[in-house]
Amino acid sequence: MIFKSREEDQDRRNGSTVEEPMAVMTKPAQRATAEPMAVMTKSAQRVTAQDAAALVRSGDWLDYGAVLAQPDAFDRALAQRAGELRNVNIRGCLSLRPRAVLEADPEREHFNFFNWHLGGYDRKLSDAGRQNYIPCNLGEIPDYYRRFIDPPDIMVVKTCPVDANRFFNFGPANLWHGAVASRAKIVIVETDPAVPYVHGIENGLHVSQVDFVVEGGGQPLPELPSPRNLACQRSAWSRCVSCGTRSRTIWASVQDRSRSASGPADRCPTCRD
Repeated sequence: MIFKSREEDQDRRNGSTVEEPMAVMTKPAQRATAEPMAVMTKSAQRVTAQDAAALVRSGDWLDYGAVLAQPDAFDRALAQRAGELRNVNIRGCLSLRPRAVLEADPEREHFNFFNWHLGGYDRKLSDAGRQNYIPCNLGEIPDYYRRFIDPPDIMVVKTCPVDANRFFNFGPANLWHGAVASRAKIVIVETDPAVPYVHGIENGLHVSQVDFVVEGGGQPLPELPSPRNLACQRSAWSRCVSCGTRSRTIWASVQDRSRSASGPADRCPTCRD
């Protein structure tokens, strides 16, 4: 069974589709005031990151993209508004670089960050009580949004610039973004030429599914650092068969382990046997 959002069901019953072209904003972005069940016309209007962040209100629920799809320009613009806001709730997943909203609010007075999966940066902040982990089955998250989570007030996701078919490609972060967009009241994409175009099923949003477009970019995508010394450090505990002393042996690589198997470094530190 495929579960559809109420908006999608309304479109199907009415037999209508939305095919509005992209437009350039001539006035600040404004939130729609129509009833929740109304079918909204989305026009992919271009706005600045500051105008997009101005849409956020105290008490809102936001969804950042996951991993490489997390927005940066919007994140910085929203962090600048920290003093104006209270109890803004943000869901994200596996931050690959520090989030400006978290760095601007170490006491959690303005932003609450909830994370589907913790990376190294997220884990440190979670241990310090500055964000929360969301217990989940990762493969079921799309269904969570379609059936159980209230429609997010705003979704912000980083994508490729619009392509010839008028789609914003998610790049390598093709996760549950389509499900979130089908439910979110406002959908914002932050385009970045650094995001690689990735082919796949439902790996993008059509302009008719997008409310606002922020032009981002200007820096490379985050990358995980290489292991130190280009070798995998390994360690193991061993017990001397002569005196019973336990000691730890560290090898820089499997090759080093084999070379030092009979060397002085592997002798017992107590009896030197």
